[in-house]
Amino acid sequence: MTDLRKLLWLYLWLLIFEGALRKWIVPALDTPLLIIRDPLVIWIYYQAARQRLSFNNSFFMPNILLAAATALISIFGYGNLLVTIYGLRTNYLQIPLIFLIPQILNRDDVVAMGRFLFYMSIPIAALVILQFRSPLESIWNKGAMATHYGTVRPSGTFSFVTGLSAFFALVASFLLYGYLNARTYKIWLMALVTFSILLASACSGSRTCLGSIALVVVAAVLCVVFRGKGGMGIIVAAVLIGLALAVLSTTPVFKEGTEQLNQRMEDTAAQGEDTGGSFARVLDSMLLPVMTINTAPLFGNGLGIGTNAGFAMVNTDLIWPEQEWARLIFESGPIFGLLLCIFRVALTVAIARSAFAAFRRDNILPVLIFASIGLLVLNGQWGVPTVLGFVIFGGGLMLAACVEPPEWEEEDHEHEHEHEEAHAEGESDQSPATDRVG
Repeated sequence: MTDLRKLLWLYLWLLIFEGALRKWIVPALDTPLLIIRDPLVIWIYYQAARQRLSFNNSFFMPNILLAAATALISIFGYGNLLVTIYGLRTNYLQIPLIFLIPQILNRDDVVAMGRFLFYMSIPIAALVILQFRSPLESIWNKGAMATHYGTVRPSGTFSFVTGLSAFFALVASFLLYGYLNARTYKIWLMALVTFSILLASACSGSRTCLGSIALVVVAAVLCVVFRGKGGMGIIVAAVLIGLALAVLSTTPVFKEGTEQLNQRMEDTAAQGEDTGGSFARVLDSMLLPVMTINTAPLFGNGLGIGTNAGFAMVNTDLIWPEQEWARLIFESGPIFGLLLCIFRVALTVAIARSAFAAFRRDNILPVLIFASIGLLVLNGQWGVPTVLGFVIFGGGLMLAACVEPPEWEEEDHEHEHEHEEAHAEGESDQSPATDRVG
C-alpha cells in the first residue's frame, strides 16, 4: 500500500507541475505531456489489481460499456483512431481511480496532502503576481492569454487559468477546514495561504476562480449553521481575511488586479453575457445542449473530436461546442451523449451522498472538498487535462476524507500534537493556542 500512496503523491505532483513542464522545462514535449498522467494511472491500476483492491462499484461496468459503445459508434463519425483513443482517455480511463483512492488513503493522508497544497500555494501565488505584472512576451507568460487591459490571464504552474482556478478552490477547501477544525494546521501557515489565495484570485482575472472559492466559503458557513459548532473558526477566518484585505488594498498589484476583475465583470454584463448570474450560466450549459439535442447526428461526430487536442488531429470545418454536455452530445450523438450526461449526474450525486454521510458523522472535510470540485465533476471541461486531473484526484480525495484512519494512527497523531505542545511550552510562556486556531 505504501507504493500506491507514493504513486498517488506522484500524480499530485504531476497535476500541479504538468504545465510548468510543458511551458518551461521540456517544451519540446509539449503535446506528449498532455497525457503524462495516463501511464501512471494505468500503472496504479496494475498495482491495485496485484494488491487485490476492489474495482467493483456501481460505476465500473457502466463506464466500461459506455466506453465500448461510444468508441464503436465513432466509426460513423470521422473514424480517426487516434482521436477516438484520446476521447476514451478523456471520458473514461481515469474514472476507476476515483474509487481506488479511498482504498489507499484515509482522512489523515488527505489532511497531509492539504498541508502540501498549502506550501505549494504560496510560491504559485507569487508566480501569478509575477505573470500578472510581466509583459505578454515574457518567458513567464509563455502560452498566456492576453486581456483587453494590457495584462495577461495568469495560469501559475498550469497550462491554462482553468487549472489555477481548480487548484485554489481545492486549497480553499482545506483552508476553511483548518479554520473550522482547530489545531489541524498551524495558524501562521493558514494566514500566509489566506494572503496567497486573495492575491492570486485578484490577479487571475478569472470569475470562475472567484466563484469557486466563494462556493467553498458558502459551504463552510452552512457547515457551521447545520453543525452547530465552528463559529469561532469562522470568526477567526473573517478577522484574518479582513486584515489581509486591509493590508493588500494598499498594494498596487492587488489594486490593479481587483480593478481589472471588476472591469471585466462590468464589461461582460454590458455584453449581456452575465444577466442570469453564475448559477444561470451553469444551468444553461446543461439545459441548452439537451434542448437542442436533435441537432446532433444520431451517432455523433466521433469520440474525442470535441476536445481541443482531438479537433487538432482532424481537418474539418465543424465548429465544436465549448460547454461540456454539448461536447458529449456533439461527439456521441443524442442517445449515448445523453447517457453520458446522466452518468455524470449519477457520479456527482454518488460522491455528494458520501460527503453528506460523512458530515452526519461530524466530518466536514468531504463536504468542503466536494464544494470545490462538485461542479467540475458534473459539467467541467474534462477535455482539458488539468481539469480532468482535479476532477479525478479531487473526487478521490473527497471519498478518502470519508475514511476514518485506524485507531493506532489516531493515537500516534494525538501523541504528536501533545509533543508539539510540550515543545512549544518549553520554548515560550505563550499558550500553544497562540500558534493555532482557537
